[in-house]
Amino acid sequence: MDFTLSPEQAALRDSARDYLAKKVPLSLAREADETETFPNEIYRGLGDLGWQGLPFTEEYGGSGGDAFDEALVVEQLGYAMTPLAACFLVTVLTCGKTIRDVGTEAQKQAWLPAISAGTAYVSYALTEPSAGSDAASVRTTARKTGDGWRINGQKMFCTGADMASVILLIARTGGPGRDGLSIFLVDPETPGITIQRMPKLGLRPYHTCVVFFDDVDLPADALLGTENEAWRYTVASLNRERIACAAMTLGTGQAALDYAVAYAKEREQFGVPIGSFQAIRHRLANAHVRLRQARLLTHRAAWLEANGLSSTRAASMAKVWATETCVDVAGDGMRVLGGYSYTMEHPMQRYLRDALIHPIGAGTNEIQRNIIAKELLG
Repeated sequence: MDFTLSPEQAALRDSARDYLAKKVPLSLAREADETETFPNEIYRGLGDLGWQGLPFTEEYGGSGGDAFDEALVVEQLGYAMTPLAACFLVTVLTCGKTIRDVGTEAQKQAWLPAISAGTAYVSYALTEPSAGSDAASVRTTARKTGDGWRINGQKMFCTGADMASVILLIARTGGPGRDGLSIFLVDPETPGITIQRMPKLGLRPYHTCVVFFDDVDLPADALLGTENEAWRYTVASLNRERIACAAMTLGTGQAALDYAVAYAKEREQFGVPIGSFQAIRHRLANAHVRLRQARLLTHRAAWLEANGLSSTRAASMAKVWATETCVDVAGDGMRVLGGYSYTMEHPMQRYLRDALIHPIGAGTNEIQRNIIAKELLG
């Protein structure tokens, strides 16, 4: 299997890298982190370049790319600023693709062109206080009314809900278990919805929220896809999310390594650059090897997805290895920088803080190992 990039893929990767290097310098990423402010103007600029439209056809403002193209862009976003990549992942790849796949024509026309243009944000509301890894135990209810639906419940860890144009909500419309769930498109301004931010360690510009639904009335056409079929759609979207999560953390890990390498070349102790010491050299070499492994796993999973082949195990493998590698590389970068790594002046502490959530999010790595083992053992 040859993962040599085609000229078009290489151009896409390089254009993303060059654009983000100019638009998202370390100073901007630091300011956004410290002020917890999302760079909306830069995100909209990605739409002008056509990146948010990669998964969609021209009629919806897209360019008809595939999962491999998406992985290349997400890696560069993760390199420049992880919260940008996380927003792209949730809005475009998790939610946008679900609207593309199961939405009515009216729903597609309402949201896909705006997502492609970078002017619409979508938040994903699945997790609850008692429904995390056990996603099928969702308790938020959607009851039919005379002319629509009434929602009651609470959702946790809804990243981007406070700036969302629409919320993609998973709620229970039938009996217990995975077969009684449906998806709804919810206007966050609907009466009865309360959104509260959750202060957190990393990804600070892209806020995570608790969302309360108290007798929230929705029209009948808020249902996305077929009633009680959400589980099937959710499995597909989470698989795509894991590939993108691997690509994002691959980019962040590469940024951490590049910064550590540059520092090791310049920082001197005992009259020589610290990069001449074996202890430092081995940390950097190990990080390089692990990132290369993560890139191969990620590209393979993206290639399988792009070619319509089963990518479930490959996505879980890539997600496990890339997310844990990112944490380890950033941690080693802290050791390379020494005391300076603990100051806000250098970005290594931010790389580490932004990395720590990813072995947990998008399905914990323990769950990913269960998926891999299930495919191995039957």
